[in-house]
Amino acid sequence: MQIASSKHFFGCVVSLGTTSSFAQAETFVSDLDLTCKGKTFHNVTLTAYFPDYTDSDNEFGYQDKKGRKLRTLQDYLDDRTEYVTLSMDNQLSIPYGTKVCIPELNKHFGHRIRLEVRDTSYDLHAQGYNRADICVRTEIDSYDVNVNKQITLIFV
Repeated sequence: MQIASSKHFFGCVVSLGTTSSFAQAETFVSDLDLTCKGKTFHNVTLTAYFPDYTDSDNEFGYQDKKGRKLRTLQDYLDDRTEYVTLSMDNQLSIPYGTKVCIPELNKHFGHRIRLEVRDTSYDLHAQGYNRADICVRTEIDSYDVNVNKQITLIFV
């Protein structure tokens, strides 16, 4: 069955296009649902970090803990990547690629931000669930108050 539909989003009509199943439409609409359900941690300190492309001797400055390219929040917002890299304490043994939700970011940007735990750093050692770092594009982006604050972290 072909379905063509549209949604009103911030005063604009957004075409959802034609889809061959309700599941595809549900996936898109769920991105507009800003709520998250799962194991929740409150008062987590979120800070920002950015890839260091200037250090040619250390390619890990722009790779996650498995050697894959860091995915930035700005690239996600520009629809250039499917998720944003989140860095957490390695001692937690969180499986690589674990999906996380931050309702405060969803609310700020007006849609769900897909985050995945794919990195760690020495700065996060022994911080537990009290701190997380989000990957942003540049040093200037790292000063944004929306990515440097107390947040709720939900493992979905």
